[in-house]
Amino acid sequence: MGGRKLLVLGGGFGGLEVARAIGRSRAARATWDTLLVDKENFFQFNPLLPAVAVGAVETRHIVYPLRDMASHRHIRFIKNKAIAIDLERRRVRLHNDLEEPFDTLVIALGSVTNYYGIPGAEAHTRPFKTIADAMLLRARVVELFEMAEQAGTDAQRRRLLSFVIAGGGVTGVEVAAELLDMVRDTLLPRYPSIHASHVSVTIVEAGERVVGTAIASHSRYVQRYLEKRGVRVILDRKVTRVEEKRVHLEDGRALEAFTITWTAGVRPPDVVTALPLAHDPDGRVRVDECLRALDPDGKPLEHVFVVGDCAARERGDGALHPMLAQTAIRMGSHVGRNLVRQAGGRAALPFTFRETGYIISLGKHSSVVELFGVRVAGRLAWLAWAFAYLVKMVGFRKQLEVAIDHLTHLVFTHDSSQILARRTVLTDAELNLSLGTREAPPAATEGPLARSDRSS
Repeated sequence: MGGRKLLVLGGGFGGLEVARAIGRSRAARATWDTLLVDKENFFQFNPLLPAVAVGAVETRHIVYPLRDMASHRHIRFIKNKAIAIDLERRRVRLHNDLEEPFDTLVIALGSVTNYYGIPGAEAHTRPFKTIADAMLLRARVVELFEMAEQAGTDAQRRRLLSFVIAGGGVTGVEVAAELLDMVRDTLLPRYPSIHASHVSVTIVEAGERVVGTAIASHSRYVQRYLEKRGVRVILDRKVTRVEEKRVHLEDGRALEAFTITWTAGVRPPDVVTALPLAHDPDGRVRVDECLRALDPDGKPLEHVFVVGDCAARERGDGALHPMLAQTAIRMGSHVGRNLVRQAGGRAALPFTFRETGYIISLGKHSSVVELFGVRVAGRLAWLAWAFAYLVKMVGFRKQLEVAIDHLTHLVFTHDSSQILARRTVLTDAELNLSLGTREAPPAATEGPLARSDRSS
């Protein structure tokens, strides 16, 4: 191990790239005593979380043990969480009253769910940011279908199977699309008492179109695709308040929903926004051309680097680089290379990066893709989506496992087993919900999913 202490906070896309760059260089390993710290002991491949949420990809296939990476790269790793960062004393306080000193610090702590100060949003919605969130959503959907199968009335079934997704960005539309695939292909055929008209999925987006970061034609394609399959899309309406089972919009409407999932945005964690540095209005730390943190006077701190969702760096058009995986990967890789150059006595290089495009999955039936200026939509785009993410997976084993998952999912339906305890996925009030009142079965009611069944 080297003598100068390099502390990397965060084992996501950005932090992982920094650690891997140091580990690949013998000179860097001799220079830096590198410690990677993350609150989990695994790296998770976030772009496949919606697929995990419905069982299209197995949970453990998108995670990679950080200790395996650390041992292969000859660096150290500890599972802990940063509580406070003291830039003057060059120390980071962790849980359990532990402290770690550093000579050079890389902040790659990713992001947390942004509720924008909306009353009730955090208390009454379910986030979709981690692999645990994905697992809980899938378990909840299956559990609610089990309850709806036993419900005494169609009204109760409609109430139980009503879903609202707050946020029509990439994550929101991908969750909606995967949820529809699971409902139509797997769950409805297995629950004879439940009709497609009993299920409702609504996306609420504050902007004028879904997936506002995509080109307009792709946004229109995504909206048409989702609506054809039964999703209700509400645009240009902000959520003003959330109550239990109810979402209030700025136009005065209130949407009833038994499950409300929040995918409206992210922000840097509090430990980052609290730092005495120059910040963008969204909380990200402003960085210079080498991704070094800027102090309140705009001067770079030579020993503090910020990458990924925590870093605010302008592109050539004046906009900030988006908070995406590809940005974090390139930033982390660049800082890693510069630290290797520093170990060899060479000057740092400025960061340059042009986004390669985007990939939006719409389940196993379709996707939209723009890569290097090439735009594709439909089944061919789904193949491009699957291949692109396979290439980016960490390790050949994970690539093989996910490839098998994709092939299996194309041939077979999702697994409908629900292995988590009911109390884990339902509240006390939901567990004790009365479903006993029975009525004569009404005539089949036309609903969005019912119409889409016949039109597709």
